[in-house]
Amino acid sequence: MRQTDRTVPRLVSDRLILRPFGMADAPALARITSDPLLLRNLLRTVYPFTVENARDRIRRFQQKSLPVWAIDNGQLIGLIGLAGEFGLWVGRIAWGKGYGEEAARLVIDHAFTEMKMTKLQANPICDNRASCRLMEKLRFTNVGRAQSFCVQRKKVVSLRRYELKNHSA
Repeated sequence: MRQTDRTVPRLVSDRLILRPFGMADAPALARITSDPLLLRNLLRTVYPFTVENARDRIRRFQQKSLPVWAIDNGQLIGLIGLAGEFGLWVGRIAWGKGYGEEAARLVIDHAFTEMKMTKLQANPICDNRASCRLMEKLRFTNVGRAQSFCVQRKKVVSLRRYELKNHSA
């Protein structure tokens, strides 16, 4: 078993499979990530996000054994992970269907029960209402603000800092 297989086990819900990324996912990841409405909420992702950019990102996930999953409902619809902080994005085709929350609950449970993490942190851009609402729905606590440069917006943006503590740790 490869190291990435241990770091990124398959997580399954009624509608989703969270699985390790493979190179075959690169075209779909590029297509999802190049959507300007999604991209405006990602701090450091380039536009256009090409298939080669997607391959490079997948290669980095694999080489560094990063806990990042492909969100799959029969097709790749997004990405979720714990690489540095808790974060996710889903393609526009999956918006408003509860997939983000469903995937997040699987990863949070895995992080706290299997990875024995004591705290998760997330930092969505303040005007990304959907992500901020999701953090609150998942019971993350708003612990302040921060600022960071957003490549797509070409300016410094305000972030909401959230954390979720593992109360059983």
